[in-house]
Amino acid sequence: MKLINKKIQKVALVNPNFITKSVTDRFTVPALGLESIAANILDLAHVKIIDGKVRNLTLKEILKELSEFDPDIVGISCCFTIGINFALKIAQASKKLGYITIMGGWHPTFAHSEILKYPFVDIIVRGEGELTFRDLIENKNLEEIEGISYKDNGIIIDMPDRPLIKDLNKLPLPAKKLRNSKSYFQIFQMPLDVIETSRGCPYRCTFCNIHQFNRGTYRTKDTDRVIKELKIIARDKKNKNVLIVDDNFTANIQRVEEICDKIIMEEIKLDLICQSRTDVIAKNPSIIKKMSKAGFWLFFLGIESFSQTSLNGIQKRVRFSDIIKAIKILHENNILIIGSLLIGSNLDEEEKDINLMIKLVKKLGIDFPLYSIMTPLPGTKFRDILIEKNFLISKDWNEYNFTTAVNRLNILSKEKLEELLDKAYYYGYFKRGWKDTLLRLYKKKGIRILLNLRKPFSTIRDLLNFFINIRRFNNS
Repeated sequence: MKLINKKIQKVALVNPNFITKSVTDRFTVPALGLESIAANILDLAHVKIIDGKVRNLTLKEILKELSEFDPDIVGISCCFTIGINFALKIAQASKKLGYITIMGGWHPTFAHSEILKYPFVDIIVRGEGELTFRDLIENKNLEEIEGISYKDNGIIIDMPDRPLIKDLNKLPLPAKKLRNSKSYFQIFQMPLDVIETSRGCPYRCTFCNIHQFNRGTYRTKDTDRVIKELKIIARDKKNKNVLIVDDNFTANIQRVEEICDKIIMEEIKLDLICQSRTDVIAKNPSIIKKMSKAGFWLFFLGIESFSQTSLNGIQKRVRFSDIIKAIKILHENNILIIGSLLIGSNLDEEEKDINLMIKLVKKLGIDFPLYSIMTPLPGTKFRDILIEKNFLISKDWNEYNFTTAVNRLNILSKEKLEELLDKAYYYGYFKRGWKDTLLRLYKKKGIRILLNLRKPFSTIRDLLNFFINIRRFNNS
């Protein structure tokens, strides 16, 4: 059975628009996953990437670009559950225009049977997309392609999982040339590019589905490949911010040290951002110092909770003392912290636990607290627990935005969880001092930060808009 009865010549890859109502909504990050998939099929077809998220496109605007391009295939990525309904609207409209529709990404992988029930979705690519999508564009028989789910006379067929890519170094460089010329990629209005150096995470936190998607593996690119990609970015523009999108960049800390040594030795001038765990930082202060020297200035830190009971319950495998040490080490090296913190991480959580979290965030000086309500995403153990206890309130994917509670707890209601989130943000951004954060920022970036800002007033506006959208907690 063929996907289409002609040679596939044009492929459109679409990233849907979505709003999470988070402080990070204003960041515009390149669709690296789509660029990687595109790079693997450029020898087969003409490819267009339509990034609805970065360009803030409406459905009408996306369809206009699709109609003008007139592809044979429309591939729609959905790596955030909150974006699935918009992605389905794109698929439905694309089908009406006569295009074959393929969906992939995190959410379709975990909910492929549900999504394939829609008549306007032809194929689901499960898991990594590069090799599977290439097979589809080569128009191989569907029953020969691993890693897809499709329909045959209304019956859903799940082909066997495709083996994960063993050697990530063999993947072509992402097709950055397909980026829209009018797109501006930024974090806090500072120019941004992205790089992937590894896939997966060796841990199994109950609120996360990364280990499920990567089947418990952690795979890395060689240091030389990483340096090659960084050099390409550095040639484009020095002092650019580079977000390493790895879910756990510091999982292999010896590898991190090798990368830093090469960056320092070859004098690659970039401002680097990564995600890390507190226990790794606490155990390796000398390597964190080297990371700072290599250009790392901002860490997304998965703190989640200050309660050891909660940390144990979500299988975080860190100690409270690790968190304290990690924050101290990062700040000693003038590295700023975006700290991820969960409201509702414990089924027995009480209001006093959140109040303690708020106080500790201020006391420890976390630069940018990123609060969210622990959300039962598809493929997570947390979702299974809530369903078993009948605590799940909503199955409307539009509400899975990390700021709307879709469940209750033993003590805290949906309404109380949302109220506590508002309170945490209010105290995290209004009832605090900014002197230490600004001083760290100045020490790390100096006067360059002013030169680096493309739209300084937009930065202030974005932050103010976010603050305004926080419902004020009156009982301060």
